[in-house]
Amino acid sequence: MRILLWFAAAALTLACFVFQNRTGPTYPLEGTFETGRGPVGFKFLRSEEIGTGLQIMFRDPVPAGVTAKIRFRRFKSNDAWSEMPMQPGAFRFSRRGAVEEIRGVGATLPSLKERAGKYEYFVIVDGAAGSRSVTGERAIYARYKAPVPHAVLLVHIVIVFLSMTLALRTGLEALRAGEMQQLVWATVASLLAGAFVMGPVVQKYAFGVWWSGVPFGWDWTDNKVLVELGAWLLAAFLGVSGRPARWTRAAVIFATVVTLAVYFIPHSIFGSEFDYTSGVGRGTAG
Repeated sequence: MRILLWFAAAALTLACFVFQNRTGPTYPLEGTFETGRGPVGFKFLRSEEIGTGLQIMFRDPVPAGVTAKIRFRRFKSNDAWSEMPMQPGAFRFSRRGAVEEIRGVGATLPSLKERAGKYEYFVIVDGAAGSRSVTGERAIYARYKAPVPHAVLLVHIVIVFLSMTLALRTGLEALRAGEMQQLVWATVASLLAGAFVMGPVVQKYAFGVWWSGVPFGWDWTDNKVLVELGAWLLAAFLGVSGRPARWTRAAVIFATVVTLAVYFIPHSIFGSEFDYTSGVGRGTAG
């Protein structure tokens, strides 16, 4: 039974990781667009490292007679809009160490220099239906960050995965009214290591600051783990306070629900952002 519970906790953690990875505002925007001459697949990057151009691509096959261009400017700037035509070619980019190549038509916007600097852009397609933006009147935003060493990122991801697996396994133990105290403390320790030690290290590399949540800002990635930690500390306290066991069990179930809620909030909402009009940023050293 215990092995099955560990397996269930790990499988649910993996599902949550996949969901968060694919729903955050920095995940590439992907889909299919109807040009009037046929559909075409697209992949528009929304995050990149300083020193690397931002790739915006339509996949082959691109219907004959279809052309496209990028209308872009730096976000929160006084820049005028610029335009860049999309050209046929092969476009290579990497995300979290995985390299991908797409053949089709595309454009590469020049790299921004500031940590948390952003582009806002539209992709305009000229087809049989005339000129249309792929996303209508809604701009696409892409954020730049400094490189994070792969080893640092890997350690962070492994500890966070372990922390959530422990949290869910503890919640499952609470549901069956089993012994939870060691699991609770293991969850707290792994949460501290992943979110409050390695998390700030990653943040420092990427944006030049250790922390951009309360009391320094409103980054949801930082603030939501504060709420999660508070829930697990309450469960740990009740476990050693001599209160009735049902109180601890209820607190553990509550903390597990909070953990799940945290992972269903997309990553990087209200995150680091550089303001070109003022020359300073939120949650970034610039």
